[in-house]
Amino acid sequence: MSRIARRLRLTLCVLAALSASVAAPAVMAQDKLPPAVAVVVDYARILRDAKAAKAIRTQIDARRKVYQDQIAKEEKRLFDADKELAKQRSVLSAEAFAEKRKAFEQDVGGVQRMAQERRRQLDQVAAVALAEVRNNLVEVVGTLSDQRGFNLVLPSSAVLLFSPKIDLTDEVMAQLDKKLPTVKVPDRAPEPPKTK
Repeated sequence: MSRIARRLRLTLCVLAALSASVAAPAVMAQDKLPPAVAVVVDYARILRDAKAAKAIRTQIDARRKVYQDQIAKEEKRLFDADKELAKQRSVLSAEAFAEKRKAFEQDVGGVQRMAQERRRQLDQVAAVALAEVRNNLVEVVGTLSDQRGFNLVLPSSAVLLFSPKIDLTDEVMAQLDKKLPTVKVPDRAPEPPKTK
C-alpha cells in the first residue's frame, strides 16, 4: 500500500471517528449506563466440583469403561484372526490369501470406525449434560444478581487481582448443588434439527 493510500485511509478513519463522536454524546446522554458492580466466579472449579458435574463424570467414565471393554474384545478377536491368517498364508493360494487379507482389513476398519463412533457419542452426550449444568449455572447467577445487585460476572481465570469479598464461587456452587444435584447423561445426543 502506498504512502498516499495509507494517509487517505487514516484520514477517512479519523473523519469516521469524529462523526461518530459527534452523534455518540446524544445517544449516551439518553441511555446512561449504571456503574459496574462486578463479582468473580471460578467457572472451571464449578464445572469440576459441582455435584451435577461429578455425576456426569461418573456416568461418562462408566460408559467409557464399557466401550473400552467392547473394543478390547474386538481387538483380541482381530489379533487372533490375524494370527490365523498368517498360519494360512502358506497353504492358501495367493488370490485366496489376498481375498482373506482384504476381508480382514475391512474388519479392522469397521472396528476402528466403531471405536471412533463410541468416542464421538461419549463427547456428544457429555456436552449435552454439561450444557444443562451451564444453563442452570447461568440461572443461579442471574438469581443471585437480582438478590445481591451485581451486574457484571467475570471468570476468576481472566482477572489478575480481585478481593476475596467479590468471589461468589462457593455461594454459586452451593446454590447450583441445591438446584441441580445430579444430571442424567442421555443415552444418545439429540439429532440436530433438519434444515430446509
